[in-house]
Amino acid sequence: MNVPTTGIFENRWNMKHLAGWGSLAVLLFVSWLLPSTRAAWDALDVAAFEALNATITWGRGIAAFWALTGDRLFDVFSALVLASFYLAVISRGGIDSFRHGLAFAVATVILLGIVITLQREIISFPRLSPSLALDSYYSIQDFISWSRAKEGSNSSFPGDHATVSMLLTLVWWLGFGWRVGLIALGLTVIFSLPRLAAGAHWMTDVLVGGGFITFAAAALVLGTPALHHAYRFFRRYTDRITDRGLALYERVRG
Repeated sequence: MNVPTTGIFENRWNMKHLAGWGSLAVLLFVSWLLPSTRAAWDALDVAAFEALNATITWGRGIAAFWALTGDRLFDVFSALVLASFYLAVISRGGIDSFRHGLAFAVATVILLGIVITLQREIISFPRLSPSLALDSYYSIQDFISWSRAKEGSNSSFPGDHATVSMLLTLVWWLGFGWRVGLIALGLTVIFSLPRLAAGAHWMTDVLVGGGFITFAAAALVLGTPALHHAYRFFRRYTDRITDRGLALYERVRG
């Protein structure tokens, strides 16, 4: 089994990473709860929302863009973009790279599933989104009648979609290097903006909510051997799937 030497795949504990990233997660969340620093976060929320939401009035073109990208069907497109990008990354190094990437993908999906489930059970709590909390805002539907963009939420914190994208950025950065990580970060920003502009989420739903979960996940994957064990477990099965796929391809081609 060809296993990369990247630290997240090693069977070891690293208390510095565990304590460091865990502490950052706690400090970020506490800064949002304390009245002395919450005021700054609230000011950022309002300023960011007003700036982004105002772009809806710039013209029918930008309003239609927010309508399309804020639609739930755009989530499917986003997932396809991320999957295509990932397949391109793991395929560029040949079959060994593909075998590694497939096992890493399964381990990552399991990690995301666990984290998002815990998020919804432990962290998520009622918080009105900007469109419901503020006295006035620009609705996309007032400019684009066919819009089905999500514009409101009674429980906006944290932002699920942004959190998933941030977690993918983290593990791809650690697993495949900073170039892949920067592209993933750019996609995260792009995919997060529509719901911020529409009023379905505050900026802190992304920065604080998603940031807290991402820092906590960093403590897990950098400070514990959890990803190592998950990767090695699934690698046995994904290698078999890959071998069968290659055998079937050779049979069809022959």
